[in-house]
Amino acid sequence: MKQLLVMLLLFISTSSFADANPDLWPYVQERMFGERIVVDADSTELLIDGPARASSGAQVPVSITVDTDRFVKLYIIIDSNPIQHAATFMLTKHTQQTKISTRIRIETDSYVRVVGETVNGKLFMSAVPIRASGGCSGYMDSGDPELTKDLGKILFKKKGINQTTRIKHPMFTGLQKDSINGWFVPEWTIRTITWTSNDEVVLQAETHISISQDPYVKFTYDGEITGIHAIDNKDNEFTL
Repeated sequence: MKQLLVMLLLFISTSSFADANPDLWPYVQERMFGERIVVDADSTELLIDGPARASSGAQVPVSITVDTDRFVKLYIIIDSNPIQHAATFMLTKHTQQTKISTRIRIETDSYVRVVGETVNGKLFMSAVPIRASGGCSGYMDSGDPELTKDLGKILFKKKGINQTTRIKHPMFTGLQKDSINGWFVPEWTIRTITWTSNDEVVLQAETHISISQDPYVKFTYDGEITGIHAIDNKDNEFTL
C-alpha cells in the first residue's frame, strides 16, 4: 500500500508543473533510508544551493558546501524524479571540507536535497526547491553521432583549489524515447568516478540517471589530482 501511494504521489507530481511538493519527502526518505531519522543540517556545516528556476531541466546546476569533518557520504536526492537517488559522493580526509558542484536532471518541479551521513550512520539534510521540467524523459535521436563523439574523453582543469572534471558521455536515462522508432532508449550511464592523488583516493562518486549528459563535477581540494577513473554500466572504463 505504501509503495502504491508513493507511485501515485510521484505520478501526480510528474504529471503537473506545480511548485515543488514537500509532501513527497517522507515517502522518499522511507524508501531510501528505512526507519533511520534524518534531521535538518546546520547550514554552516552542510548546505545545498541551486537556481529558483532552471533554464533547462536537463542541465540544472547545484552546489553543495561541506564545512565539517563529520560526513563521510553525501546523497543527492530529487524528490519528484522517477529515480530519486541522483548520486552519492564518498568523502575522504581530503574532501570532508569542500564545495562540490554538479549538474542534474529534473523531470518536474522538485525539492533537491543533500543528505550527509556521518561515520556512525547519523543523517543530516539540506534542501532547496527548484522549478524545472523535462530533464529525464522526452524524445531523442539515439543515433545522433554528437551524443557519442569522443566517448569517455575526460576534460580536466585546475584553477587554484577548484578541480573541474567533465566526461563525454550520453548518460541515457532509459526513460527517453527514440524519435525514429518511438522505443525507449536503453539506459547507458556512468556509474562511478574516482579522483586520486598519487594513487590515494581524494573523492569518489556513484552516479545515476539524474546526472546530466557529459557529467560535470567541480570540487575544491588544495592538492594535485593525478588520476581520474570512470566506469559505465557497459563496463567501459575511462581514465585520465
